[in-house]
Amino acid sequence: MFEWRGICAEGAVFDLDGTLVDSMEIWSEIDEEFFAKRNMPVPDGYQANIAHLGFRDVAAFTVKNYLPEEREEEIIAEWNGMCREKYAAAGGRYFKADAVRFVRALSERGVKMCVATASSPELFVPVLEAGGIYGLFEGFFTVDDAGRNKSFPDIFLLAAKKLGLAPGKCVAFEDSFAALCAAKKAGMQTVAVYDRSSEGRWEALKTNADAFVYGFGEFFEF
Repeated sequence: MFEWRGICAEGAVFDLDGTLVDSMEIWSEIDEEFFAKRNMPVPDGYQANIAHLGFRDVAAFTVKNYLPEEREEEIIAEWNGMCREKYAAAGGRYFKADAVRFVRALSERGVKMCVATASSPELFVPVLEAGGIYGLFEGFFTVDDAGRNKSFPDIFLLAAKKLGLAPGKCVAFEDSFAALCAAKKAGMQTVAVYDRSSEGRWEALKTNADAFVYGFGEFFEF
């Protein structure tokens, strides 16, 4: 059982990028390199607009708004190659401070856990394995599995079903405002996790979440 600041949950659903993993730097580098190849700066507000989307939706958004002459599938393939290289280089060192420790602590308490992410298995599996926590999760769900992006509750309902728990007995850890609101629509308790990429919506995240943290070390402060 996880009990903290009014939250009482038997299951936990974790976002990956921006929540467990401090991926802002990697994605910033990818965006810069990707648009630089096209002699363009990264568009204003780009990362905030795509934070809750999967690769396919991001590619569609990018083509529609900035690169109408390009093909979505080719962009996705390019991003996948860039991501694999950077995630592999980062390895387990790329987790946010105390994130791995917190996941292990929940596992020791018997809390069932899933990952719900806009990332793809070829990216999140190596990262979780490098951190030594891959085997602690009972399921992994992507936006492709859910059929809709994380601004909809589908992925959180899938996670709750996998854990064998009612959504109300689960807590979702999110850094995205849209995803956190979707988790609440699914009926889950929510914890907002601070990330620089969502700094502009941090006040809204704090207001809408059941609890919030600036870092996972706060869970160990007694």
